[in-house]
Amino acid sequence: MNKTIQFIILIFSCINLVKGQLNIPEIPKKISPIQDNVGVLSRKQIKKLNEQLILYSKITSTEILVSIINNLHGEDPNVIAYKWGEKWKIGNFHKNNGIVILLSVNDRKISIQNGYGIEPYLTDFLTTKIIRKIKPILKNGLYYKAIDYSIQEIFKILKDKYKKNHTKKVFPKWNLLIYISVFFLLLLFIYKTRDYPLLLNTLLFMDFLNKFHNHEHEENFNEDEFGGGGHFGGGGSSGNW
Repeated sequence: MNKTIQFIILIFSCINLVKGQLNIPEIPKKISPIQDNVGVLSRKQIKKLNEQLILYSKITSTEILVSIINNLHGEDPNVIAYKWGEKWKIGNFHKNNGIVILLSVNDRKISIQNGYGIEPYLTDFLTTKIIRKIKPILKNGLYYKAIDYSIQEIFKILKDKYKKNHTKKVFPKWNLLIYISVFFLLLLFIYKTRDYPLLLNTLLFMDFLNKFHNHEHEENFNEDEFGGGGHFGGGGSSGNW
């Protein structure tokens, strides 16, 4: 009888353990920097933070993911943040410059975990310092303010690190002068020869060059997706508030 009761207790314990495990979500098709799974931020706040982090990733290639969850279910926040960053491949593939900030609202816990490439700059000492600074802010339930302060501090620490080289294609001044000169020479030739079909072809060609240039410019700044293939090394720290 005692063995039967022990067996039943063991089964229920296993069921509760499975239910209590925190499963990191599957990678979405498009990763937004702010993952508010609780609803502690307003749409306006999420939009503002997303814009900051996307712009920062465009300039530096460094990706910062902020994940807000309800409960850790007894898991270590450092482990969850590390696994989240690794699973979603936050950061550049070659630079491993991803950062995950994890907030668990019910547990009142926070963790900041870094990719391999970030560890030499954003040290455990510095992440601990950031967490210590935002504890009073989090205690007052000011999540937006705490997150904004954290990312601004990270921006300062990583200043001039991982500057992204944009291959922005523009027409040099001397190229522009050549195009203008050729265009006017063609106009002069057309005026003398009365070759109007040539005029039409010239105008179409100039329009094509203008559209091509604008398309090149637009494509340079259409890189707002996270998850470049970065790896995490377990560097970072956590704390309660």
